[in-house]
Amino acid sequence: SSPAEVVIAVDFGTTFSGFGFTKTSLSPHEIFDNCKWPGDAWAGAAPYCKIQTSLFYVPDPAKPGHFQVKDRGWSAFTAYQSDAQDSLNITEELADEAGYFAHKFKLHLAPNEMQMSSMVSAPGDLSPERMVVDYLRSLTNFIMNELTTAIRKDFSMRDVQWCLTVPAVWDESAKQQMKACAEKAGMIKGVNCPRDASPSPRALHIILEPEAASVYWQLQAQHNLKLEEGDRILIADVGGGTIDLVVHEVVELHPKGGASKVKEVVASYGQIGGGTFVDNNFFDVVAEKIGCFWDYCRSVNPFLPTQLYSWCRRIKAEFTVSWYDEEFGLVTCGLSKAWKKYDLQPSIDPEVEKVLGLIEKQSRKVSILMVVGGFAGSPYLKKQVISKFSSEVKEIIIPTDPGRAICRPGAVELHLRKNFIKSRISKLSYGIGIRRPQEDDDPLDLIVVDDDGRPKCDKAMSVFVRAGEEVELGSSIEDSYFPSLHHQESMRIPLYSSPRTYPRYTNETDTKLEGSFEIDMSDEMELDKSREIRVRMEFGDALLNVSALRSNFGTDEEEHGLAVTFECTR
Repeated sequence: SSPAEVVIAVDFGTTFSGFGFTKTSLSPHEIFDNCKWPGDAWAGAAPYCKIQTSLFYVPDPAKPGHFQVKDRGWSAFTAYQSDAQDSLNITEELADEAGYFAHKFKLHLAPNEMQMSSMVSAPGDLSPERMVVDYLRSLTNFIMNELTTAIRKDFSMRDVQWCLTVPAVWDESAKQQMKACAEKAGMIKGVNCPRDASPSPRALHIILEPEAASVYWQLQAQHNLKLEEGDRILIADVGGGTIDLVVHEVVELHPKGGASKVKEVVASYGQIGGGTFVDNNFFDVVAEKIGCFWDYCRSVNPFLPTQLYSWCRRIKAEFTVSWYDEEFGLVTCGLSKAWKKYDLQPSIDPEVEKVLGLIEKQSRKVSILMVVGGFAGSPYLKKQVISKFSSEVKEIIIPTDPGRAICRPGAVELHLRKNFIKSRISKLSYGIGIRRPQEDDDPLDLIVVDDDGRPKCDKAMSVFVRAGEEVELGSSIEDSYFPSLHHQESMRIPLYSSPRTYPRYTNETDTKLEGSFEIDMSDEMELDKSREIRVRMEFGDALLNVSALRSNFGTDEEEHGLAVTFECTR
């Protein structure tokens, strides 16, 4: 495709989402964001670069058990308040009657071992994946409508390069699933894209959130800090649902100051946590203090959780010290006993301790600490970070608007500076499951005989990246594969991960199936098992990319590319 006229980076968050964009013809690049959203004034929201990541679904009157989107973002929140029952603890029967307020659905894409155990299942035909697709589609339509008005009336998806941020702690399966959701939302071309969509012809650029924050730090350092090659910085992106950390080392300086190239020195790490979990902890304490709370909400006052949620968010933003108290009178809400005061510290401390503990793992190995993300705006968290680490690092940087760092300017700037990240450290070993010729020490239970009578090892692992290995961006491997069966029309390449440096088999106890790449080779069958397919795997980027080419079949006029799809195992 020709170069895009506009680069748009979507910061898809657990609680809030936003976007930044720039016109590529501008020099130097000026990056813009959006602070005016549908329904924000009605919801009482202050102007901000992000909108609530939420949807309001109503029952489809023509299809029992089916739901359709009524509103999104702030409009969804106000529609929920006025039209629907409580969905923080909703039953499917209530949703069928009144509607369903969907939020925090991004958490369902997290690796299974990191997901919240208490997440509520969606009613009817709703699923977390559908909610992600519906939200991305709605946000995409809003962005395109805004830019068509701002740029010109014939501005369209063909002029756009889309970028989408994801947490660094996500596994390959979650990142591939996000890419598939973007296709289903009509953002980009792909096998999952609806036929009636008009997507961008350019490949989606998946961007790791703390790496986008690293670019933001570099822009700040260019004006405020004197850096040297070898300086190390720890970036903690503390959002609504994930705590993401990377450690970067400066390997090249920009002539005007700041870093022009960095490398990862330890594998990115983190865990589920942040502002969303403060809210969860808060409601746990409420339910503990008032045992009948949820029953009362369902039967008497379904809007009470919404009122408490809004109150909690306001107090959380203002909370600074352990003796802070606030009042919320429950008498006016119908409860006979008023819960007069509540100290927020038991709700916020567990999440603050998560952040401090994760930073502490690498704080003594860096000279600069930067904390960004929505939860980094908490005065209490800021105070604890500065108190704990000011004697360990030379500089602690917490921007005045830390929630803005990713989408403006970080993610857009990272796409434009394709060489900013020199290399990453692989958290796991990655490889594919293959059937190879038998070796002497292979377990006998893995030996099979193919349809030509030759002994093969059925669950061998061909490793292309090893845990702890430094991987240069743009790194790739290419290998040839042949059908294992006569008349085979497609080839399945399962992708596995392992914490071991030298895994051998895909059935080892700590080896995980991330998903499978499916290659369609049904067009030409004449060469049967002699058909050679060259498979190229690019693993230096944030997302593993696989392409497949015909080697000895097809016509000269054909492009020779074969369709490759990723099938998630979840």
